[in-house]
Amino acid sequence: MRNIALAAIPSMYLIGAGSLALADDAMKNELGGNEGSNEGRREGRARENEGRQRSDEGRYGGQKEEMKSKKTAHREEAKAKRVAMKDKLKAKHEEVKGQGDAVKAQAQDMIAAGQQMGSDAKVPGQEMKDAVGAMGK
Repeated sequence: MRNIALAAIPSMYLIGAGSLALADDAMKNELGGNEGSNEGRREGRARENEGRQRSDEGRYGGQKEEMKSKKTAHREEAKAKRVAMKDKLKAKHEEVKGQGDAVKAQAQDMIAAGQQMGSDAKVPGQEMKDAVGAMGK
Protein backbone atom coordinates (compact mmCIF):
# COMPACT_ATOMS: atom_id res chain seq x y z
CA MET A 1 0.00 0.00 0.00
CA ARG A 2 2.84 2.20 0.81
CA ASN A 3 4.38 1.51 -2.58
CA ILE A 4 1.12 2.31 -4.30
CA ALA A 5 0.80 5.60 -2.41
CA LEU A 6 4.41 6.46 -3.21
CA ALA A 7 3.79 5.75 -6.89
CA ALA A 8 0.42 7.54 -6.94
CA ILE A 9 1.72 10.85 -5.55
CA PRO A 10 4.41 11.45 -8.22
CA SER A 11 2.05 10.24 -10.94
CA MET A 12 -0.53 12.79 -9.76
CA TYR A 13 2.08 15.51 -9.96
CA LEU A 14 3.05 14.39 -13.44
CA ILE A 15 -0.58 14.22 -14.57
CA GLY A 16 -1.26 17.67 -13.04
CA ALA A 17 1.78 19.15 -14.74
CA GLY A 18 0.81 17.52 -18.03
CA SER A 19 -2.72 18.78 -17.78
CA LEU A 20 -1.38 22.28 -17.09
CA ALA A 21 0.81 22.07 -20.15
CA LEU A 22 -2.14 20.89 -22.23
CA ALA A 23 -4.31 23.67 -20.79
CA ASP A 24 -1.58 26.20 -21.60
CA ASP A 25 -1.41 24.98 -25.20
CA ALA A 26 -5.19 25.12 -25.47
CA MET A 27 -5.21 28.69 -24.12
CA LYS A 28 -2.51 29.75 -26.54
CA ASN A 29 -4.39 28.24 -29.47
CA GLU A 30 -7.60 29.91 -28.36
CA LEU A 31 -5.94 33.28 -27.85
CA GLY A 32 -4.09 32.95 -31.10
CA GLY A 33 -7.41 32.41 -32.83
CA ASN A 34 -8.85 35.46 -31.09
CA GLU A 35 -5.83 37.52 -32.01
CA GLY A 36 -6.33 36.56 -35.62
CA SER A 37 -10.00 37.41 -35.50
CA ASN A 38 -9.23 40.67 -33.68
CA GLU A 39 -6.64 41.43 -36.33
CA GLY A 40 -9.23 40.78 -39.01
CA ARG A 41 -11.74 43.01 -37.25
CA ARG A 42 -9.16 45.79 -36.94
CA GLU A 43 -8.28 45.54 -40.61
CA GLY A 44 -11.96 45.52 -41.55
CA ARG A 45 -12.61 48.62 -39.46
CA ALA A 46 -9.56 50.33 -40.95
CA ARG A 47 -10.82 49.63 -44.50
CA GLU A 48 -14.29 50.80 -43.53
CA ASN A 49 -12.90 54.02 -42.05
CA GLU A 50 -10.79 54.60 -45.17
CA GLY A 51 -13.89 54.17 -47.31
CA ARG A 52 -15.84 56.64 -45.17
CA GLN A 53 -12.94 59.05 -45.28
CA ARG A 54 -12.77 58.87 -49.07
CA SER A 55 -16.51 59.42 -49.42
CA ASP A 56 -16.32 62.34 -46.99
CA GLU A 57 -13.40 63.79 -48.94
CA GLY A 58 -15.44 63.53 -52.12
CA ARG A 59 -18.47 65.13 -50.54
CA TYR A 60 -16.58 67.82 -48.64
CA GLY A 61 -14.14 68.32 -51.50
CA GLY A 62 -17.06 69.36 -53.68
CA GLN A 63 -18.32 71.68 -50.97
CA LYS A 64 -14.81 73.06 -50.58
CA GLU A 65 -14.60 73.87 -54.28
CA GLU A 66 -18.06 75.43 -54.17
CA MET A 67 -17.12 77.62 -51.21
CA LYS A 68 -13.87 78.57 -52.92
CA SER A 69 -15.72 79.69 -56.06
CA LYS A 70 -18.24 81.65 -53.96
CA LYS A 71 -15.41 83.34 -52.09
CA THR A 72 -13.68 84.26 -55.35
CA ALA A 73 -16.93 85.63 -56.80
CA HIS A 74 -17.50 87.67 -53.63
CA ARG A 75 -13.98 89.12 -53.84
CA GLU A 76 -14.45 90.04 -57.50
CA GLU A 77 -17.80 91.67 -56.71
CA ALA A 78 -16.27 93.68 -53.86
CA LYS A 79 -13.39 94.72 -56.12
CA ALA A 80 -15.81 95.88 -58.83
CA LYS A 81 -17.79 97.88 -56.26
CA ARG A 82 -14.59 99.45 -54.96
CA VAL A 83 -13.50 100.46 -58.49
CA ALA A 84 -16.97 101.87 -59.26
CA MET A 85 -16.94 103.87 -56.03
CA LYS A 86 -13.47 105.23 -56.83
CA ASP A 87 -14.62 106.28 -60.30
CA LYS A 88 -17.73 107.90 -58.85
CA LEU A 89 -15.67 109.80 -56.29
CA LYS A 90 -13.21 110.94 -58.98
CA ALA A 91 -16.09 112.23 -61.10
CA LYS A 92 -17.58 114.04 -58.09
CA HIS A 93 -14.17 115.50 -57.25
CA GLU A 94 -13.73 116.79 -60.81
CA GLU A 95 -17.24 118.27 -60.71
CA VAL A 96 -16.58 120.03 -57.41
CA LYS A 97 -13.19 121.17 -58.68
CA GLY A 98 -14.87 122.66 -61.75
CA GLN A 99 -17.42 124.41 -59.52
CA GLY A 100 -14.56 125.71 -57.36
CA ASP A 101 -12.83 127.13 -60.43
CA ALA A 102 -16.08 128.83 -61.46
CA VAL A 103 -16.50 130.26 -57.94
CA LYS A 104 -12.90 131.52 -58.00
CA ALA A 105 -13.49 133.23 -61.32
CA GLN A 106 -16.70 134.78 -60.00
CA ALA A 107 -14.86 135.94 -56.88
CA GLN A 108 -12.16 137.55 -59.03
CA ASP A 109 -14.87 139.37 -60.99
CA MET A 110 -16.48 140.54 -57.74
CA ILE A 111 -13.15 141.71 -56.36
CA ALA A 112 -12.49 143.66 -59.54
CA ALA A 113 -15.97 145.18 -59.41
CA GLY A 114 -15.56 145.96 -55.73
CA GLN A 115 -12.27 147.69 -56.32
CA GLN A 116 -13.86 149.79 -58.97
CA MET A 117 -16.79 150.63 -56.69
CA GLY A 118 -14.52 151.09 -53.70
CA SER A 119 -12.64 153.94 -55.28
CA ASP A 120 -15.95 155.64 -56.02
CA ALA A 121 -17.40 154.93 -52.58
CA LYS A 122 -14.50 156.21 -50.52
CA VAL A 123 -15.48 159.84 -50.70
CA PRO A 124 -19.11 159.45 -49.51
CA GLY A 125 -18.04 156.95 -46.90
CA GLN A 126 -15.41 159.30 -45.56
CA GLU A 127 -17.96 162.11 -45.33
CA MET A 128 -20.29 159.88 -43.34
CA LYS A 129 -17.49 158.90 -41.00
CA ASP A 130 -16.53 162.48 -40.41
CA ALA A 131 -20.16 163.40 -39.74
CA VAL A 132 -20.67 160.62 -37.21
CA GLY A 133 -17.37 161.48 -35.54
CA ALA A 134 -18.36 165.13 -35.24
CA MET A 135 -21.69 164.25 -33.63
CA GLY A 136 -20.06 162.17 -30.97
CA LYS A 137 -17.77 165.00 -29.81
